Amino acid sequence: MGEENLSVELIAKGAEAELREPAAGRGRLIAKGAEAELRRENLLGKEVVVKERVRKGYREAQLDESLRRLRTRNEARLLHGAKGLGVLCPVIYSVSNYELAMDFLGGELLYDLLKKEKGLVVLEKVGEALARLHEGDIVHGDFTTSNVIVEEGKPWLFDFGLGGFTKEAEEKAIDVLLMKRSLMSKERYAAFLKGYEKYGEAKRILKQLEEIERRGRYVVRAMCVSRGETHQASQ
Repeated sequence: MGEENLSVELIAKGAEAELREPAAGRGRLIAKGAEAELRRENLLGKEVVVKERVRKGYREAQLDESLRRLRTRNEARLLHGAKGLGVLCPVIYSVSNYELAMDFLGGELLYDLLKKEKGLVVLEKVGEALARLHEGDIVHGDFTTSNVIVEEGKPWLFDFGLGGFTKEAEEKAIDVLLMKRSLMSKERYAAFLKGYEKYGEAKRILKQLEEIERRGRYVVRAMCVSRGETHQASQ
């Protein structure tokens, strides 16, 4: 892929990949994580991001191929489903065995906006976006400020690689918990909840969130791969 001497600047870090902006003239790699690589490319005159799930040498070859294919198709279904629910997210242009070609999103990460003490006004819309996902029984799986891009005052969600289709209150509550922890402010969380509470089952999910916090059993995404496999196997 011509990655030698590639100079990149970190612009985001998620559970599946680190998003990086290439230095001028230095190539198209914009992400390299444990599960996937992202490349910024041109498709028929359209600027796109290609997400490729890379081979894992420690896995048996047939299992590795099956998992990468399954996860790629699952993410495409999640993005398609989210868009059908009215959630702003990248358009998928093509799907192959291990690759997705999708919109390149402009704007600025919500994480960066909040660091600048901006972005508070958009948090209600972020809550509304999650409410729509959960209404359609979709969980994001890594719902943090690093996986939301704000463009012209509107939040766009991306990186559904750890998501799934489920009616389980526990899974939906974990989405809320991930955002709550990444917001790190009662004021910000309250603004987010104002939007999320438009979900008809919000009270039930928030009650489940309280239960998770009481149990103290929440584990930061070290187990998310097995969760993802469970979701995908149910399709």
